Amino acid sequence: MPTQIDANQIWLLSPQLSVALLGMLVLGVDLIGRRRRLTWLVALVGLVVPAVLIASLAFQWFGPLTLPATAFFGTLVVDQFTFFFLILFLVVALGVILVSYDYAEKYLRATPGEYYSIILFSLAGMMMIAASGELITLYISYELMSIPLYMLAALMRNDTRSQEAGLKYILLGAMSSAILLYGMALIYGATGTTSLPEIATATANVLKSGNLLLVVGEIFVFVGLGFKVSAVPFHMWAPDIYEGSPTPSTLFFSTGSKAAGFAALLRIFAFGGLAVIDSATLWVIVAVIAALTMTLGNVVALLQTNVKRMMAYSSIGQAGYILVGFAALLKGVTDVGTVGMLTFIFVYVVTNIGVFAGIIALGDATGRESVRDFDGFGRRAPWLAAGMSLCLLALAGIPPMAGFLSKLFIFIAAWSEGGFMTFLVVLGLINSAISLVYYTNVTWRMYSVEPDKRERIQASTGVKLTMALAVIGIFVLTVAFGFLAQAGAVSLIPGAAK
Repeated sequence: MPTQIDANQIWLLSPQLSVALLGMLVLGVDLIGRRRRLTWLVALVGLVVPAVLIASLAFQWFGPLTLPATAFFGTLVVDQFTFFFLILFLVVALGVILVSYDYAEKYLRATPGEYYSIILFSLAGMMMIAASGELITLYISYELMSIPLYMLAALMRNDTRSQEAGLKYILLGAMSSAILLYGMALIYGATGTTSLPEIATATANVLKSGNLLLVVGEIFVFVGLGFKVSAVPFHMWAPDIYEGSPTPSTLFFSTGSKAAGFAALLRIFAFGGLAVIDSATLWVIVAVIAALTMTLGNVVALLQTNVKRMMAYSSIGQAGYILVGFAALLKGVTDVGTVGMLTFIFVYVVTNIGVFAGIIALGDATGRESVRDFDGFGRRAPWLAAGMSLCLLALAGIPPMAGFLSKLFIFIAAWSEGGFMTFLVVLGLINSAISLVYYTNVTWRMYSVEPDKRERIQASTGVKLTMALAVIGIFVLTVAFGFLAQAGAVSLIPGAAK
């Protein structure tokens, strides 16, 4: 490990630095020019810089790089896992910024520089979470991500629902942050270190000596991050905050924030070696929570009339499927389960972006967001309706799309463990069937119900482009799934394989 900071370490941190600097640049451009389109273009085009820097690390353009590489005394880790989530978070930011232009101008009183810079600063925190090799660094990154999210929820300053959403988010977020930090403190107390590799080394010896402090710390860490991924019973914030927040902000919560929560879980439990503990306590808790999360999310989504609340409960249900894979990871992960978890997260992000592009298009045109408002959407916006329908079906896991394949891999991994995990698979299949009802209900209304108004919906170029990219992404992920399965994912999650 290098004993001093040098240019190579700055290179390893360059994607995160570039995003933070881009946020400052966007603020400066907005302050000087006050031109919404220019500010939007700078925020959008500026994402090319971190993308190029990520590529420079992945393909070693500026010199050889042995992975995993560490920097800043082990607090920063660059490996395949880092690359996976850095790319994923850039996809999230691209989708959110693309769909935001018209919506921000129409509904948000915040200046464009303020809005886009908040997104970028939160993005920098997400990217740091994926690259954290130490608990304190991960916690600070978690806060860097979370505090801008609270601001995004409350940006509609004249809307009481948005103000309520911001207040609820910050109160529950502060509580989850305290629980997470307490769990990290317990892990430090049990192992004597905050370094994830050193925790992995110390873990087995600590438990062999009968010290259960580490297990309690793990539970608190899982609960703290359970709020971020909206796992039952820590999901109570999601429906109200999704509904009350500006719709592009809701998209950011449901994709970037949730993916960052799972990235933190995998970083701590896999890279930190906690996943290999021979203890039934945590995996049973996770398995039970996965069952509750799947069932509550999908069943309650059936009852929703507001499409954003429906998507909130949908995201809860989707988190349940991912937690099935996480339970398998804690009990004895396989390559199949790891591939399923990571691809499921990626597919979920891409399809959610497409669905929210359709929701934003309707909201921009009508200011409405109930499920019934999608009546006749297929006639009023044929291409957007087709893309949104495809994304909804991918979320439902209709074969042979990547959503089905990734869910199948998770279920195969869980089934191979037997016992209660077999019950989880059966319950997952039942919940997948339930989810078809509310996903296809929206599609059915688009094409089978006569609209109250027949004029065409004119969506912005950004929304159309976002929908096109989401559809292309679904097809690419479906075609590339075989390659991902052959490559395996042991290298993506260090220490996960037994």
